[in-house]
This record gives sequence, C-alpha cells and structure tokens, in this order.
Amino acid sequence: MRNIEHYYKRKERGYLENYSDLCTMKQFRPIENQEYLSFNDEDIVIIDKIQNMPENSAYYSDYVVLMICTSGKAQITYDGQVFVVHQGEVFLSVPGSVFSDYMLSPSFDCKVLAIKPSEVSASHEMRRQILNSLLYIKIHPVAKLSETDYATVFDYYNLICSRLRGTRGRYFNGEIRVLLNAFLFGVVGIMDRDMEVSDRATTVHGDEIVEKFLVMVNENCGHNRLVEYYASKLNITAKYLSTLVRSSLNRTPTDVIQAVTIKEIERRLRYSDASIKEISNEMNFPNTSFFGKYFKLHTGMTPNTFRKKYHQ
Repeated sequence: MRNIEHYYKRKERGYLENYSDLCTMKQFRPIENQEYLSFNDEDIVIIDKIQNMPENSAYYSDYVVLMICTSGKAQITYDGQVFVVHQGEVFLSVPGSVFSDYMLSPSFDCKVLAIKPSEVSASHEMRRQILNSLLYIKIHPVAKLSETDYATVFDYYNLICSRLRGTRGRYFNGEIRVLLNAFLFGVVGIMDRDMEVSDRATTVHGDEIVEKFLVMVNENCGHNRLVEYYASKLNITAKYLSTLVRSSLNRTPTDVIQAVTIKEIERRLRYSDASIKEISNEMNFPNTSFFGKYFKLHTGMTPNTFRKKYHQ
C-alpha cells in the first residue's frame, strides 16, 4: 500500500502557485502565555488556544487537523461547505483542504492538533483505517463526543502535550508517533461509529486496485477524465475497474472522477486569479464552451456565476 502522503498529494508546482495568497499553519499563533508546541520542525503542531484566525480570508492546509471545541461554537467553510462546531464536538480535516469564512462566538475556545501526513505514515493499519473512512470523514468532518469520548480524547491530548514538554530521550520520536497513531485511531473510530449502514457501503474496503484508483484520481486533480485512462494505468479493463469500484464504493468510476474534477474547478474559481479560459486550458478541456457546459451540468451554474458568488 502506498504511503498515505501520496493519497493527499497535490500538484504543488502550479496548483499551489494559484494559492500564493493563502496563509499557512505558521501564521496561526496562540494567545499570550499559551503554549505553541511543535515536533520535528512543525510536522506536528499543538495550539492550546487560538486568539485570532489569520488575517487572510482563506487557509490552505496540508495537515491532518484535529480541533476539539471546548466552549462556544465556530462556523467554518471547509472546501466550500459550511460546518458549525459546537462545544463537545470534534472537527477532523484531511490534508489538501481550504478553510475560509470563519465565524467564532465570543466564548469560543478550542484545542488544535495538526499533523503532517508523513507523521502517520509509519503505521500500515493507520493508513488503511484513514483511507477506509476518508470519504465519510470528508463529507462529515464533525462528530459529537460523548462524556466518555471527551475524556478519552483529552487523555490522549494531555499525554501528548506532556511528552512534548518533557525530557526527550533516545526513543522520544518513536514514542510520540505511537501516541499520535493511537490518538488518531481513537478519533477515527468515534467518527466511524456514527456511520449509517448506507455510508459504510461507500467506504473503501481495502481493495488494492480501488485504492490505487482513488490515489491516481486525486493526484490527477481532474486533468484526465476518462475511465479508460486509469484502467490502462492499472493494467486492467475499464469494465473490470467499473465492477470493482461499484462493489467497493457503490458508485461508478465516472462519478468519482467527476466529483474530484468539480471540486478542483471550484477551488480554482474561488481561490485563483486565473481566467475561465486559463482554467479550462489547465484542466485539459477542449474549449471554454465545453468547460462551461460541463461545470453547469454538475453544479447548476456557469463558472462565471459561481465565481461571482464568492467575489462580490
């Protein structure tokens, strides 16, 4: 199985050039006298309390971000969808996401743990668990914690904080990574527990070919939209790939490709200054007219209308 970091990989040269105005994790800083703990050159970051969000209106995250709301509530736009996180709830995001339009209540407080994918890549089972729940978590990133869940999450959080503050011995790096894997297993398990039966049918059940297909589609970002292209890369027929994907995800390969393509187009329309024609060319559409019809078919609005919605 490939490293989970590859699953979240984006074409950072070119793709991220369009997001040069977005802020990064280093622009988040805690309030005075509160801790900002980090490990391995900020591959792991813990912020005990955030005073203000960065000034930029949007934030590109290449971390797994876990936020525990301890009081008040926060409204966050996450990859174009609005979510509200209340006291006693946890928010889990995957790398390669964009946050924007924050609204925090006066009493809002939280704990934040941000982890680079490379720091959770050592565990084969952790990679499989996250991949298996990824589709559900991406759509449902907020989970309510029971009293027991809340206590368990904070036990892990406090233990990790304590070790980061403490003496770093010979096996410190391995110890921290084991604690993080256990912590993430616990949180993903809480979110997985809330899945309905119909949602479970849409998760990846470890099928190696389907997993490779998902990796390829996400890395490709919608530039190639033919099922045959991915089937040839996997050395199987398009018909066989369709059978496997339907069995594992309860949807067609075309559905998966279209979902990733539309999400990529929406990101470019919202967060880049590229013209419609430039985006059409970058996404390998034959012409601007076809690009507009494709986008409208799947979203109900033209690219210009969508862009104006967020640039008024």
